[in-house]
Amino acid sequence: MNVRPEVPDSPIDAAVARLDGAMARVERVAGRMRARVERAEAEADQSRNADDDRARLAEALDVARGREAALQDAAQEASDALDRAIGELRAIVGEE
Repeated sequence: MNVRPEVPDSPIDAAVARLDGAMARVERVAGRMRARVERAEAEADQSRNADDDRARLAEALDVARGREAALQDAAQEASDALDRAIGELRAIVGEE
């Protein structure tokens, strides 16, 4: 009679017990590997999202810089026109 219940009675039972143990270990390792893959995929998604955000921000910055340059040109043209108008007014006032 067997005193320890975990010790199999036959070689087949022993092989089945070893196979069950090995399968349990394989399942644990596979579970850990799946968790790692899921974390890596999530991190890759976050990285892609960050890259997309950076690209959108860079594009928005380029557009804003273009607007700034156009506004500076318009401001310079307005300033030049104002200077000409002031000069013309002074010339008219000086003639009178």
